[in-house]
Amino acid sequence: MEKRHTFLRFFAYSLEIIILYVLQSTPFLLPEIFGSKPCLLLPVALSIAVFESETAAMSFGFVCGLLTDIGFSGKIGFYTVVLTLLCFAVGYCARNFFVTNLLNASIIGIASITLLILIHFWLNVSLADIPNAGAHFVKHYLSRILYTGAFFVPLYFLSRLFCVSLKNQ
Repeated sequence: MEKRHTFLRFFAYSLEIIILYVLQSTPFLLPEIFGSKPCLLLPVALSIAVFESETAAMSFGFVCGLLTDIGFSGKIGFYTVVLTLLCFAVGYCARNFFVTNLLNASIIGIASITLLILIHFWLNVSLADIPNAGAHFVKHYLSRILYTGAFFVPLYFLSRLFCVSLKNQ
């Protein structure tokens, strides 16, 4: 019975990831705020990592990172590697160091999203010596951080619903 619950939970997570990938990739479906669209797969991967084991968190982080790389840049690399490692770390910390609740998960999730996007900016804009990097950051990256972070809480509750309702009691 436990394997059935695990399969159903992972199937629900996978469906959630596919639906969110389609939503974020469909042109004109989600409005652009200040020239940027949200990356919905970052908060979903981190919210799944809060509730699952390190291995499962890492696997879902890998899939979400791979889809994010394909959807945003067309190159596989940055989000795949960093989100895989970050989801492993979040899953490990959630299991061993803190109580899983909305406040703790929101702090870790939104801080992780901010860190990911800041590192992406630093690697792709700052190190590339693009002129007006500060204006580019304010116009595109700051709004992406806020827009993506706003989706963390609803996706946390959705992942929590899947975890609680499909976990073997």
